[in-house]
Amino acid sequence: MKITLLLGACLLMTQCGIKDWIDRLFSDATTQAVNVIDNAIADLSFESANWREIMEKAINDLPSDIQSTIRTEMSDLLNRAVAATGAEVRCDTDFLRNRLAQGLQNLKAKLLNQEPPPLEPQLCNVIPLAVDMGLSPDRRNKIEFYGYDFDKAKIEVLLENSNGTLDVSNTLDRPTHYHMTLNLGGGGVNLGSNSQRLILRWNDEVISTIGIIQSAPDICASRTVNELPSPISYTPPHTRGDREFDGNGPDITTRVRLINRRNRVDAEIFFEAKETKSDWTTASGTRTVTVYTPDSGWEVENIVGPTESSYAYRDNDHALDRFPGSGPVRSYTFMGDGGGDDAGVHTRVEVTFNSIRLELKERGDCISETAIRSAVENKMISPEKLMHIQKVKPNFKLKPLNPEKEQQ
Repeated sequence: MKITLLLGACLLMTQCGIKDWIDRLFSDATTQAVNVIDNAIADLSFESANWREIMEKAINDLPSDIQSTIRTEMSDLLNRAVAATGAEVRCDTDFLRNRLAQGLQNLKAKLLNQEPPPLEPQLCNVIPLAVDMGLSPDRRNKIEFYGYDFDKAKIEVLLENSNGTLDVSNTLDRPTHYHMTLNLGGGGVNLGSNSQRLILRWNDEVISTIGIIQSAPDICASRTVNELPSPISYTPPHTRGDREFDGNGPDITTRVRLINRRNRVDAEIFFEAKETKSDWTTASGTRTVTVYTPDSGWEVENIVGPTESSYAYRDNDHALDRFPGSGPVRSYTFMGDGGGDDAGVHTRVEVTFNSIRLELKERGDCISETAIRSAVENKMISPEKLMHIQKVKPNFKLKPLNPEKEQQ
């Protein structure tokens, strides 16, 4: 109805083309939709944010003239998050908030006819982290993976044997986008006495490994290190408008995520500064920097503690603004509006890190202590194997992976 009235009005006006009116109509709707998405992304950056309420509000606030696929995709984002919370996923609230923000960022890119970055599948939990060949086959018939967006990425599974590596991706099932199972039973992965580990890989990057515990397993050497990454400064590119904020904000949103790549730890920094009125000058982008690389012969098994942080606010001056961070971030320093051109010139963020604690293990045909503890915690290791481990490594402590379980 609204489109019909506008077109009718256009035809009655002199020197007015139908195409110009249609372009303006949908340009206005796109701008409104982008602003709704930006507001939701900013709201999701707060630790106390109710992600469900934020997403429901964003869906309701979308302009009526926006294409139906956008509304459908945003509803799908919400439904996927709701479904994940109802499963045995063990993903925390921070994980879901940040995953929703990433999904909204991709949706915004589509609205602006930009190429959205690929969404990397995320793991929250793997059960078990090691497979004990001493158990009966019915007790070691599958491995379960919990996380997000498993259905939107090509995930490979490799079986590493002492005599070579075999692709066993065809044994991986995806019951839902947040749950995968690897079949180790009949018709599944054929584990044998020379099997060493299973490897999950995406985009040529290892995202998880599962050890195979043989009759007399070697226990990997392990150690813990504390690393203080150097500050990272990022000036995102100019993506919209005339480069000048001119006192209209900008609204600033940033997210930082530490990613364990096994052979390194990366820090991924998303930063966006957006003018608060037309023509919506924007600087936006993502930078990834390696902040830690283990010594040769070692790999990063785990990042201890929170791995994500975010912050959002409205800039109202020409000065540098410094705010305390959270999780892995000690502080954020922002430059938003300034004299002259801003976006792509001097609008930036500098991230200062807290010390990060990393658990390392040696590479090779051995089982990590973390994997053994996971097997014990999930009752997926034989008493004989546990006795052998404690005999060859008497200092091995069976502290639980989740301290809260010890108190229950």
